[in-house]
Amino acid sequence: MERLEHTNESLGGFVSRKQRARILIGFLGISVLVLSLRLFFLQVIKASYYKLISEENRIHAVPLPAPRGTIKDRNGKIIAFNRPSYTIFLIPYEAKDLDLLSQRLAPILNMDLSWLKEKLKANWSKKYERIKLKKEVDFKTICVIEEQNQDLPGVIYQVEQTRSYPEGSWAGHVLGYVKELSKGELSGDLVSPAKSADSNEPTSLDLDSPGKSSYRLGGSIGREGVEKQYDDLLRGKDGMTFLEVTAAGKILGPLEDRKPDLPTKGTDMKLTIDLDLQAEAESALATYESGAVVALDPKNGEILTLVSKPGIDANFLGGALNPEEWKEILQNPFHPLLSRTIQATYAPASTLKLLTAGAALESKVAHRDTYLSPCFGSYQFGKRAFRCWRPEGHGRLNLVDAIIQSCDVYFYQLGLKVGLERWSHYAKLCGFGEQMGVDLPEEAKGFIPSPEYYNKKYGKGEWVKNLVINLAIGQGEVLVTPLQLAGFYCGLATDGTIYRPHILKEITTTQGRVITTQSEVLRRLPFSASTLELLKEAMIGVVNDASGTGGLARISDVTVAGKTGTAQNPFGEAHAWFVGYAPAENPKIVVAVLVENAGHGGTFAAPVAKAIIEKYLKRGIIADQKDSIIAVSSLNFGN
Repeated sequence: MERLEHTNESLGGFVSRKQRARILIGFLGISVLVLSLRLFFLQVIKASYYKLISEENRIHAVPLPAPRGTIKDRNGKIIAFNRPSYTIFLIPYEAKDLDLLSQRLAPILNMDLSWLKEKLKANWSKKYERIKLKKEVDFKTICVIEEQNQDLPGVIYQVEQTRSYPEGSWAGHVLGYVKELSKGELSGDLVSPAKSADSNEPTSLDLDSPGKSSYRLGGSIGREGVEKQYDDLLRGKDGMTFLEVTAAGKILGPLEDRKPDLPTKGTDMKLTIDLDLQAEAESALATYESGAVVALDPKNGEILTLVSKPGIDANFLGGALNPEEWKEILQNPFHPLLSRTIQATYAPASTLKLLTAGAALESKVAHRDTYLSPCFGSYQFGKRAFRCWRPEGHGRLNLVDAIIQSCDVYFYQLGLKVGLERWSHYAKLCGFGEQMGVDLPEEAKGFIPSPEYYNKKYGKGEWVKNLVINLAIGQGEVLVTPLQLAGFYCGLATDGTIYRPHILKEITTTQGRVITTQSEVLRRLPFSASTLELLKEAMIGVVNDASGTGGLARISDVTVAGKTGTAQNPFGEAHAWFVGYAPAENPKIVVAVLVENAGHGGTFAAPVAKAIIEKYLKRGIIADQKDSIIAVSSLNFGN
């Protein structure tokens, strides 16, 4: 029995060991299978992913900025181009002690220490991503950095293209400027106005364009003006070169198995602006602290001049401004960043009397020989006396003479005849209270009050009739931009057609194709031919009649037509207006002038308009004479 039990115990132990061996073999088999599946997943399924990660660690991509397109005026004069300059960068992975490096670098670059640290912090992205510290560094500073390169680890310099504006502040608001993108801006949605849904850029301008270049840290973007509006076209497409780096980040040199992607230059542009005329307008406004000038070609809507004073120097704004310099600009009481031509709104004063007169004529509540109560210096309506600009009054006038002499009392009465609802209706038909769609950013709408507006403000039926009295002479709540007013007078100067104002004349694609913008009819004035003829007659009288208020805009041998305006200003002297065109029989230019805090429009704004019109027409006459001489010479040569 004992031997049998012993044998059974031995068999049981053997079976137990055999089971354990099987379990162990099974476990090892499963482990090998799991490892094999994992290796298959890593080496086959995820192979492309890990290859990409490896390549990213081995390859450092360095952007090659695309040169921006050149901008010229209508006569081919360069007003924005690129020039080489030194730019200082920091490679983060090489900077061991950031505080010490900042302390050494700040005085060399003439930068505030705290501001430099904040810039580094705000733009810190990856240890291999270069941080742009300062543009347009002089050669002396480069020499200092070279001498102290051992104490400035990670600090390098590179020659880059810098945007340059040879005319400085002239056309500053038209062109805008180019500025470096911040890390915060990159995290938001950046949409170029030239590609936005409501852009007025002709679709044909996208032909052969270099394509949109992605925004990147350290890159630049157009801000304000043409640089912002057409940024997608102007900035071209950045290229890329590739460097091989070690795992520690040390640069070994160019990557031999990958060729660099060369940048594509931005699109060259020609604007409708006449730089010489722009200079004339700037000079004519030189004695005033603030104002605006708009000059248009009434036959196609081309913007000939766009001046906003005080101007901005695009070279200065495009540079590295410290917080104090920005603060000084923002706190300037004259708001130099505001483009007064399209972004500021003003009461148009008596320049809007042509609208009131046109509405009265079309509504049959007045005609040429309509005489109203004589002007004795004021008009009594209810308990309030509404004064005329001329204290002694104008006496008894018809409609044409009332426009020529700008009699307020006549238009108080005419406004009551027209009525608020009709006046507001005609104002909106003329395009006031809405954007004109100019191809420049942030155009203001202006404002035209209506019965609905007053019902909401005062309660339905709670407002009084005398509100239209002020509106009829361009005062009260009505607000317009200088561009809107110039556009309205383009319609008055022609057959009532108003073209959409535009600043872009043509582009030259990277393939060398020249594409010209097409003029677009924006609207037609709601005035008949007979109404327009009467208004034109009156505007000629404003400048050329002995009793007209715009005599200082008169030019010998050229018939100028226009209208003065003196807008009440609760913050100081009245704003002076003059809007006119010439030659009256065949208009080639419409000019709107606003001089802030100056006084009477006929005294201060009219002479500015005269200088601009005279300059433009004189150039046109000389050009015509040259063409005639060439034509005659050709005929003689042929004989």
